[in-house]
Amino acid sequence: MPNSRQSWDEYFLALASQAATRSNCSRRKVGAVIVQGRHIRSTGYNGPPAGYGHCDAGACPRALTDPVANFGRVRAAAEHPLVGGDLRVRAGAEHPLVGGDLYDNCVAIHAEANALLFADHGDRDGSSLYSSAAPCFSCAKLIANSGIAEVVAGGGRYDGWEATRNFLQDCKVRVRVLDGLEHAVQLPLRG
Repeated sequence: MPNSRQSWDEYFLALASQAATRSNCSRRKVGAVIVQGRHIRSTGYNGPPAGYGHCDAGACPRALTDPVANFGRVRAAAEHPLVGGDLRVRAGAEHPLVGGDLYDNCVAIHAEANALLFADHGDRDGSSLYSSAAPCFSCAKLIANSGIAEVVAGGGRYDGWEATRNFLQDCKVRVRVLDGLEHAVQLPLRG
């Protein structure tokens, strides 16, 4: 009789994916779980700070931009409280950048950061952080300084991921991305 039981990695990544369902980000839902000795110590998902409006209800300036068409340009944010004042303007842009390619105006706290915030130091020390997506560089810095010993991501590689991975490894944090591409050989294709 074959064993249909999930591995521990599959189990904790599934829990991270389930945590992501609590996110109210209108662009991307990510979840994270901190595990120490196969015991869950903390969970997190991306979203705004407690008490702030929900991203999917229009409270995030970045969410107000169209993620594909006119990437990074204002769509309907003139009266938003974070839009006025000191915004960067790209040369030749019709509107100030308030989203899309600017993370400065994203009000969400990332899943990994939330999981770290809600775990005691003793619960982080030597633990594994499971995330439904590969962590960004900002979260990698938090992870590296938190006592987390290992990051296990379910996918979500991005441009610049290898530099983030190398940073974590330089900080003595083990990194595994379980998306089936871990040992894939890149073929030199002609364009």
